[in-house]
Amino acid sequence: MSDNNKLLPNANWQTQQRGSNNDEYQIYLSCADNGNGGDITNGGKPLKTYDEWLAS
Repeated sequence: MSDNNKLLPNANWQTQQRGSNNDEYQIYLSCADNGNGGDITNGGKPLKTYDEWLAS
């Protein structure tokens, strides 16, 4: 590791860059929805609720 703190990644980097958990969930919904409420990333099973998604 370097002594330069600017080179150390932040543990929460992804969410901070893309917004809040709600923003991230909206990204999931817009990308995974097959148009009928099914999840294309999970074999067409129903999309996860916010709480299910947050726990996954």
